[in-house]
Amino acid sequence: MARKRTFAVAVVVLLLGAALGWRVLTSPEQATASLTEGDRARREGQASASASQGAAPSSPSASREETGTPWVAEPMREREGVLHVEVVTGAGPVRGARVTAYLLGARDLRRGGGASWFIAGQGSTDASGGVVLPARPGRYLVSAKAEGVAPAQVSVTRPRGEARTRVRLTLEAGAVLEGHTVARASREPVSLARLTLTPRTPLAASTPDVPEEARHTAASDARGAFRFEGLAPGEYQLEAQAPGHAPTRVERVLVPGAALTVEMDGSAFIEGFVERSGGAPAARALVTASGMGVPLHAETSEGGAFSLEVVPGVHEVSARQGRLTGTAQGRVVVGAGMTVGGLRIRLGQPAAVAGDVRRKDSGAPVEGAVVSITPGALALLPNAVGAPAASAVTSAEGRFEAEGLAPGTYTVRVQAKGFRSLTREGISVLEGQRFELVAELLANGRIEGTVVDAASAPLAGILLTAEHRWGRRPVEGVLSAATDAAGAFVLEDVPPGDLFVAASRPGSQMHVRERVSVKEGETRQLRIQLSGEGVLEGTVRMEDGSAPRRPVTVYAMREGTAHTESLQVPVARDGTWSMRVREGRYKLRAWLADTGSQNGDQEKNAEVEAGQTQRVDLQVRDARHPIRVTVVEPNGAPSVAATVMASDVGSNEILVEDVTDASGQVTVVADSVSSRALRIWATNGGRRGELPSVAASQDAVTLPLAPAARVTGTVRSAGGRAVKGFKVVVSATRGDEDFLTLQELEFPGERFTVEDAPVGPVSVTATLPDGRAGKAQAVTTSGGTTQVEVVVEAGGGVSGRLVDATGAPVAQAYVDVEGITSPATGPDGHFSLTDLAPGTHRLIAWSRTTARAERQVTLASGQVRDVGDWRLGPPRVEPGRLGILFGMDGKDVTVSGLLEDAHQGALRVGDVVRAIDGATVLDVSEARERELGAPGSPATLLIRRASQTYPVTVLRAP
Repeated sequence: MARKRTFAVAVVVLLLGAALGWRVLTSPEQATASLTEGDRARREGQASASASQGAAPSSPSASREETGTPWVAEPMREREGVLHVEVVTGAGPVRGARVTAYLLGARDLRRGGGASWFIAGQGSTDASGGVVLPARPGRYLVSAKAEGVAPAQVSVTRPRGEARTRVRLTLEAGAVLEGHTVARASREPVSLARLTLTPRTPLAASTPDVPEEARHTAASDARGAFRFEGLAPGEYQLEAQAPGHAPTRVERVLVPGAALTVEMDGSAFIEGFVERSGGAPAARALVTASGMGVPLHAETSEGGAFSLEVVPGVHEVSARQGRLTGTAQGRVVVGAGMTVGGLRIRLGQPAAVAGDVRRKDSGAPVEGAVVSITPGALALLPNAVGAPAASAVTSAEGRFEAEGLAPGTYTVRVQAKGFRSLTREGISVLEGQRFELVAELLANGRIEGTVVDAASAPLAGILLTAEHRWGRRPVEGVLSAATDAAGAFVLEDVPPGDLFVAASRPGSQMHVRERVSVKEGETRQLRIQLSGEGVLEGTVRMEDGSAPRRPVTVYAMREGTAHTESLQVPVARDGTWSMRVREGRYKLRAWLADTGSQNGDQEKNAEVEAGQTQRVDLQVRDARHPIRVTVVEPNGAPSVAATVMASDVGSNEILVEDVTDASGQVTVVADSVSSRALRIWATNGGRRGELPSVAASQDAVTLPLAPAARVTGTVRSAGGRAVKGFKVVVSATRGDEDFLTLQELEFPGERFTVEDAPVGPVSVTATLPDGRAGKAQAVTTSGGTTQVEVVVEAGGGVSGRLVDATGAPVAQAYVDVEGITSPATGPDGHFSLTDLAPGTHRLIAWSRTTARAERQVTLASGQVRDVGDWRLGPPRVEPGRLGILFGMDGKDVTVSGLLEDAHQGALRVGDVVRAIDGATVLDVSEARERELGAPGSPATLLIRRASQTYPVTVLRAP
């Protein structure tokens, strides 16, 4: 399968906000200015209203002073709905518990897209343990505190259409987390480290911060020891900071749990010189490093020298002196304890990004849109704050201007109330250039619909949420809704495009999701039918029968649904788990969070019936062959956000794929690949490295990356017309790789420079806004610069329909032409690519359910070709293999999936595989080794099904 490097794998993750309610930057309730006397009077009115409901709210202004979290500027009103909060312990209701509801505001583009929290209401519980807080629809974090027990918090959605939303918090005795902070290299204790512990709630996991009051802080002593007390049992995220050391983050910490050792790296330094255009030193110039963590600044000396103490990782370094600006060439990567010196920044004329924001439908200007311009090199980095280099608000004419920018590549984001947000990546400006951008915004639509049961009777109280396809992430700016007595619902301000509407009963974890295509400014009708639900529950144990002492995830996949519809839930500290799901047959698996699903963990199947509880006990194990891979940059620094892949030795088929963390490391588990050796390779932009054969017995390996290439050039029109801006794609053209590396940028004028380009044969494609396009071939060298001229002519296009072996259309498939990828095909299998350069192109089609297919198409200038039905075969099976996916059920190797139709009658999912060709198999890696043989040869599997054991002979792929 071809992949773009521009798509982050697994992890990188997107940060979500909530309802967009602003005119210029934020809605009134998101203003952070000091409260006026009128504001305080309104708060007191709100306090009185809450008190009449049995609550005892505190003074908003006092709470502001105590916490630092501001109150909403517009008071909550009971007519907009309420949160009915109940606080209990194992002994019953809690009287006098302090309850606070925090509203999650919209992302603040001007501070890097971070979440904003606001106190929506406070109160104390009555004798029944209850308190009622007025709360308009939105996303909240509700916390409760009481004497003698640990505080608790829960994420809750207040949907439209629901007058009263019930929340229950259970307070427990406080738990303890102890540990030590040590230097990673020397193992010496790190004293005076400040540690911050943040609960991992659904909201906390999807936003970069949580309210200040939800965090716990501690400091390590002279021996590096630290201790947190009074913690609510559960999962947390831990961050540590200490003088002379880089900030450290531990994503998942189980409380209570074993003593924790927090390893800290030393600080890093970037040093260099800033000079003016004639070579003279630039004294007292401001140098800025943007990247891992908040932007850092330093001032140059009289000789133009500077030194910055930075977080280890990736940074973009720029300088400014008066109007003059400059940027260091490429990204600067620095490791813990390292100093990257000799950096030279030459100041020159500043660049600018300006443009117009318009409505797509009418062309009318959009006033008050927020435009944020962020360094583009930081787009895929973990923990990058992404503080904008510039921001602006459009005028009444829809105009904005951001001047004084240093040369470089930027990401431009545009948001305005009532419109789908727009992101343009790869906006590039050279010294003195001005990029004119036209941002056409699509007006939001809406979705109206009904939810019914299996008998078509309307269902009330069903929660409806607009979600993205992957990761079940809510669509920013769309408030959830609840159905009324007639089963009706409305989702407002829905951005145009394809999304999923998730429907769930109260207390249910598994949604029914319906795909919806929303058009600009229109209302889409939708009918959702829910079937019955049951409960899946059980325990997770280690191989020795003990409860896991590290975080564990349980994964459930309903038979016949796409992987995007799967569900993952964390396991409680005692090893128990539970989820309420719709009826059907499920595949279940559990894995330790620190290794993921790489080591052939146990799989089980379960049938869920409506109204019934199905118990499933699962087992996890420590990886038998974990290999810690450290990817390093050409200068020796850890490579952050590198994609690491593993396969059988000599194969390009990706069997394991993950992304390195901030320390440049990732764990590759050989258990499900090979018990002898595997091939490991990595890419990060245009840098690439490979280890052809790594023994599974190795504990750790270092994988160095070779330097990338640099491509510069010009774009010229064959007809002689001026070129005033274009998009350029530099893509690797190697045919033997299963991972596509490319760079995609936009430039004004006719010149371009592409840093971090892939090494080897590349295709350079340029496309102009008027549809002219051109392509050039080149061969780049590691660390070298390649000059290219691209001649553009009238662009053409290719269209067609992807079908499977039976002639049925293939949905959710893609077609790639030298790095330009079509949108996913719909139910009719149709695809279309436009603005393609004249000449011969290689088309690559793929999907999850079919094999990769290729064909060549030659286009004349301006020609559009319809290739008709393009038949895709079944998923490719490597010659000599059986097309079987192996899994584990306890200590048994099982058939977890079949890729070859010919085996369907002989083998079934769930069969236990005892031996292959007479050799016993004990785990997945052994099964994969035994199955491989001469292409087309027979293989005899000894399988157990039910209570019978017998041989089955199947053929290997030719």
